[in-house]
Amino acid sequence: MEDDKLIVRIISKEGEIIRLTEEGERFLSSCLSSLKDAILSLHSIEIKGNIVSGLGEGKIFLSMEYYKSQINKIMGFDPFPGTLNIVIYDKASLENRLLLDSSPSLMVPEYKQKDRVLGAVKLYPAAINKLTPAAVVIPLRTTHPKSVIEIISPFHLREKLNLKDGDEVTIEVYV
Repeated sequence: MEDDKLIVRIISKEGEIIRLTEEGERFLSSCLSSLKDAILSLHSIEIKGNIVSGLGEGKIFLSMEYYKSQINKIMGFDPFPGTLNIVIYDKASLENRLLLDSSPSLMVPEYKQKDRVLGAVKLYPAAINKLTPAAVVIPLRTTHPKSVIEIISPFHLREKLNLKDGDEVTIEVYV
């Protein structure tokens, strides 16, 4: 890198300092730009996991008129009252899940009622085992770890796809 004039090495009795040159900064900026373009140009990402039972909170929220109407407006379907919870078990799928945090999403905005605030929710169009329509939902306030994702659909997904706890599913998330 020194031969390519990307860094300058300064040696003193206290030690060594390595600094980027202007050319080095341009090169690094170009690399970062290329990485960003590569990540953001993804059309879909795949997440695999196993079905797990939830606590029933998704049913409560998806039965609220605010969330039902917003999801219909944004996604174009009335969500089944309940989410399908999936535990991510492999490194590649977890990395893809974490990639969602920095990917553009559709958004159900926060809504303030007299006695409480209904939190904002990120939505990502998706397919589950090739079935559409569906969406990954990521509430901005959640008790779930990053290794658990929730899927919504107009269908009762457990029945439609004949799923039970422990079954493996593949989610294709469109970003």
